[in-house]
Amino acid sequence: MSEQGDPRGLITAQGAFAHVKQLTPLGPRVAGTPREKQAADYIAEQFASFGLPVVQQPVPDIVAWEGGEARLRILGPGDVEELTACPVLGSVPTPPEGIEAELVYGGRGMLADYEGLDLAGKVILHDPPRARTLDNRCGAGEPQRALGTAVERGAVGVIEYARLPGHILQVPCLAGPEGTPLPAVGTTYEGGLRLKELLQQWYATPAGIAAEAPLPVKVWMKVEARREAGEGTNVIATLKGGELPRERILLVAHHDNAFGPGACDNAASVAIVLEVARALAQGPPPRRTVQFLTVTGEEYGSVGSGYFVSELAEVIEDVKACIVLDIVGSGNKYYYITTSVFAGEVVENSSWLNQVLSEQAADLGYHLEPTGLPSGAHPARICLRRRPLPPGRRPHLLPLPLHLHELALPPHLPGRSGHH
Repeated sequence: MSEQGDPRGLITAQGAFAHVKQLTPLGPRVAGTPREKQAADYIAEQFASFGLPVVQQPVPDIVAWEGGEARLRILGPGDVEELTACPVLGSVPTPPEGIEAELVYGGRGMLADYEGLDLAGKVILHDPPRARTLDNRCGAGEPQRALGTAVERGAVGVIEYARLPGHILQVPCLAGPEGTPLPAVGTTYEGGLRLKELLQQWYATPAGIAAEAPLPVKVWMKVEARREAGEGTNVIATLKGGELPRERILLVAHHDNAFGPGACDNAASVAIVLEVARALAQGPPPRRTVQFLTVTGEEYGSVGSGYFVSELAEVIEDVKACIVLDIVGSGNKYYYITTSVFAGEVVENSSWLNQVLSEQAADLGYHLEPTGLPSGAHPARICLRRRPLPPGRRPHLLPLPLHLHELALPPHLPGRSGHH
């Protein structure tokens, strides 16, 4: 591509930020809700204004969830304490009067953690997931919590607490698109440790007095939430290629979010997708077809991207590369994902795609660091091959956090010349 036709000069942080300002007032853009549909409509309108054909793809069977007040209280032993709380995405509501029950410690919520526990009539306290699995469950084959078993064994509620200190609310995604089967609240790191202290009897007793048996920890929790049947929306815009129009490159970001305005997660990434689409649409046709995709239901376990892939069927063979953007405004370090786990299987990126992106970032003065996600699927991940691959073949996929002004598309694919 000539210097004059380089689209990088057309991409601006100001243009991207304008989209962020339009999307954040719609937050939380929970999949399946009117707010998410408003976001999808805005994105589709922008793609259309660039002269690109646009499809809004309905994604069925997603619960439309809206959370309200959540409260969590320690009733004993000792004084009554109120803990900071929020509803977990997809939680069923409690009765209006709330739930009062004994607390049990359920580790990370795996089957092995529940072995030997009496869950009947109990509220379960879980440790936070490790590392970067916080915002996504491990995949269809390995949910972060064995909640189905908890329901079967009579549990009445779940408490999650933040992985990081600082009195912040940060909870994992427990729900698939159908929501959670139990009322679930989140609390702070400090609140979680307080509950664990009580469970382990790390509290003072008067000199010479000891409890004859462990004192039960009693809690009260309340969740207000509204749930109804709904559907999410994927937005797909297409810039047709000139030389190899059947072959596709995908640029992807999720537009839904669970709580708050969702500026970093993930309006900023959607803004980059829109800016790149606008810039490329002004130039000559790329060599290959480029599809710009914003997906629904990432917070429920990449439901929208999974539906998109399932609808591709055999045409999936035409997808030659995929770049997924997520959480791009969260600091001054930029990463690309090398290896992860999706639905219980190890997934690796294409090494040449990693190299090309690293080189392009370096040309712009940025350093991309490789990182793996050994414990769970990355948010907004698209696995381009849902069936077993032949020996030596790997899916092309890349969740890539970048800053608003630094995305540059490689001038060519390996072994090719001209535009892509």
